[in-house]
Amino acid sequence: MYDVKQERSFSWLLLIVLLILLPGCNIAGKPKNKPAPANTPRLVIHTEYLDEIVLENSGLIWYRDKLWTINDSGGDPVLFSIDMRTGKCIQAIYIEGAYNRDWEELAQDEDFIYILDTGNNYGRRDELTVYKVTKDSIPVAGNARVNADIIRYRYGDMEKNRGYFTRSPYDCEAAFALHDSLYLFTKDWENRQTDLYTCSASPGTYTLWPVATFEADGLVTGADISPDSSLVMLVGYKDYVPFVWEIRGFNFSDYSMESTKRIDFPEKYDLQTEGIAIQADERIYVSCEMSSWPASVYTLNLGDHVRRMP
Repeated sequence: MYDVKQERSFSWLLLIVLLILLPGCNIAGKPKNKPAPANTPRLVIHTEYLDEIVLENSGLIWYRDKLWTINDSGGDPVLFSIDMRTGKCIQAIYIEGAYNRDWEELAQDEDFIYILDTGNNYGRRDELTVYKVTKDSIPVAGNARVNADIIRYRYGDMEKNRGYFTRSPYDCEAAFALHDSLYLFTKDWENRQTDLYTCSASPGTYTLWPVATFEADGLVTGADISPDSSLVMLVGYKDYVPFVWEIRGFNFSDYSMESTKRIDFPEKYDLQTEGIAIQADERIYVSCEMSSWPASVYTLNLGDHVRRMP
């Protein structure tokens, strides 16, 4: 016999189960943006839309009171300066004789700008290239064509015979320059750590070995050092959530650090952070390429950290 009471009891039980389970479900397959925890630093939009010429921007420096960027793999070998108000490119510096195989980062010291053609997602490149441009060759305004010296390097510890489509720990998208050296941070797809390599900033060909490993817990995509060398910043993302590491008291002899702070930005889910630049007053700019978010520039004012590096 058909039991109405039994069916009603089952229906109520099913409803209770669904009410418990559905709030945690995500039909789209990706977590939604989450609000930032209270009293934590936030990425604040500065330039909402970058010029369509630099939608694939990768690398960022602050020079002559302007931001400069490049496009990544397949782009023209050009260094662009950006109007911070409009996002338009206001200067294009063409690098003579250069080839953009996978440009990923910009670095600078007092006299030079370094363009790092060091992208190596699948570990297929045995030799990486850095273009060294004299700042004096770049006009204050207007476009130009300039020459560059070349630095080449290879990783001495690089594993051979990796699978052709295997993500590589020898991808580098983050670097800064200091004391006639380049400091290169890898983007490790396997362990989500970053290995630090140092390379002479003089033209030549070098074999590099890691000098330190940091447990970044994510993919590091950009780096910069403050003008007074007291602050190093790393930017990247983990599982589509962008983050920064704030590093104070970086010791260039033994690569130890006085303090480290990590800040995650769950409210900016799927923001593909690519570059970071520090002004003298520690105003920090973070750039992102086009994804589900437009290609933009954000500012970050540092404050309390969320969690410490292990």
